[in-house]
This record gives sequence, C-alpha cells and structure tokens, in this order.
Amino acid sequence: MGKVKRLLQILICGSLIFSLSGCDMIQKTPEAKKKTVVAKVQNDEITLKDVDAQLGSYISQIKQQYKVDDISKSAEGLKALQQYRENVLDSLVHQEMFIKKAKELKVIPSEADLKKEIDEQLKTIKSAYSKEDDFKAALKKENMTESKLNEEIKKMVISRKVSDYIIKDVKVTEKEQKDYYNSHKKSNYTKAAGANMYHILVPTEDKAKEIKTKLNGGAKFEDLAKEYGTDGTKTTGGSLGYVEYTTTSMDQDFLKAAKALKDGQISDPVKTQFGYHIIMVKNVQKDNYVQPFDEVKKDIESNLLKTKQQDTVNKKIEEWKKEYNVKENKDKLTLTY
Repeated sequence: MGKVKRLLQILICGSLIFSLSGCDMIQKTPEAKKKTVVAKVQNDEITLKDVDAQLGSYISQIKQQYKVDDISKSAEGLKALQQYRENVLDSLVHQEMFIKKAKELKVIPSEADLKKEIDEQLKTIKSAYSKEDDFKAALKKENMTESKLNEEIKKMVISRKVSDYIIKDVKVTEKEQKDYYNSHKKSNYTKAAGANMYHILVPTEDKAKEIKTKLNGGAKFEDLAKEYGTDGTKTTGGSLGYVEYTTTSMDQDFLKAAKALKDGQISDPVKTQFGYHIIMVKNVQKDNYVQPFDEVKKDIESNLLKTKQQDTVNKKIEEWKKEYNVKENKDKLTLTY
C-alpha cells in the first residue's frame, strides 16, 4: 500500500479509539454491490463502497500476492480481503460513533484549531516524499485527493478528542504497579548474570584506539558514542541495555570481552565480525539479578495505563453501539465486483 494510505492509516488507526480494531474491500452489478449496506449507526449507513474507499492499492496487492485477476477465484485471497474489510468496517463504525459523540460532548475543536492540526498531520504525511509531485502521484495511486485526505484527517482529529475525553480520568495507582511487579517478578524482572552494556562501534582499529585515548583523557562515553558510533545505539549513548552473559543473540567475541570487564570498566578495542568496539559495562551481576521496582516502575506504569485506557475505550464503544443501535452485515464483506 502506498505511503499516503499507510500514513493515513497510522494516523487513524494509531489513534487510541482505533488501535483496538486495526485497519477491509470488494461486491447483482458492480455498482449495486458497491451500494450494499454493511453497517448502520442509527440512521447513517456505511456501504461497501465506503469500506473499499479506505483500501487504496490493497486489492492490487492481494491479486499480485495470490496471482489472480479476480480475487473471488482465490479462497485465500478472498479471506485476506474479508479480514481487512472487517477491520476497516470496525474503524468506520467507531469513527461514526465518535463523530456523533463529539457533537454531544461539545469537544469539537474550533475551525482554527482544526485547521492547525490538519496542516500538521498533512505536513507529516508529505514529509515522506522528496517532492510534491511524488506526493500527488501517491494520492492518485490510492484513489485519493488532497481534499479528501484533509477530510479524513479532520475526522481523525475529532475522534481523538473524544478518545481523550473518555480516558482523561484513567490513572494507575502505586498499589496496582507494585501488585503487577510482584506477580511478574520471576517471569519479567529476573535476569540471568550479565550487565548493562554500552559500546561504540567503528570500522577500523585505529579509530577505536583514538576513541579509547579520548576516553582515557576524560571524554564522556555517551558523547563519543554519539559522535563516532556507526549503529543505532549512537543515539542512546551506546546503550545495549541489560545483556545476559549466556545470550546467544550477541556476537560471542563481544560477550567474552564484556564478561571480562569489571563494573564501570572500559575495554580496549575489541574486534568482531561487525568491526571494532569500545565496550563499557555497568551494573555487573554475577548471579541471577532481580530488577528493583524503582528501576522498572515507569515502564510498568506506562503499560498498565495503556491497558486501562484501552479497556475503558473498549467498554465505552460497546455502550455506544447499543445506544446508536449499531447493526453490521459482515457477511456481505466477501462480495467482489
């Protein structure tokens, strides 16, 4: 699927209210099939055409993947199409309900604020393209216009305001965090012997020696990692996180050198299949190590909060489905045209 459609779906589906549903396509005569009603939210209808309008180039991808010109001739292709359509339909139903609720709750932003947010999101999407013509070509490929894209972003922004309203009072208590920690201490927070490892990876031994000289002279490891590092850890001070000495997912020459270091010690250049490393270790643990609560508290709180927020949104969606008398005809999502 093209970048415009992918980015738009990230914006729409990444919004909390749609993350639970993910983000489906094709059905008498082709035009009649397109008009098939696949869901109703109060008196508002969602047709197969509405669903398929969100699919962009997905149909072509299915045809290519299963090597067919007609998806109805491939059971696997038809199954993939139906699943994707179901996800899209769920998202459209949720969006329709949230737009209605936004009016009731009076959380629709002002036109000025809406325009600002739309412009920001559009800028994010366009940034994926080196030039305007590429962006326009991608829109065309996805059967999308910039005006329609703006309208979709507008719906997403309004829906997100409702989502924010739903979860505004959701919190995680200290007791909930500690209870989770204690019940998952053995499975999640007990590590084998190892250490917090840091490294600076460079292509040559001479460069590694130069870095070691600077470290001996008092330079900060994280600063040199940012300046000289050649892998993704350069943005995190060279951190590899806590690494168990018994892991098989790391280069064994690297691990052997790291294991020989004392807490806070920095190695001489270490040669591996990837190049030359300067390694530093901290928090060395010779035996099984249980991460203290304070060390993992923020992660626990964040994960529990996301779960509680999602549960709160899910519950509200089910309430609103009854309130708006939502009816879905997902059996019609296998129609092709």
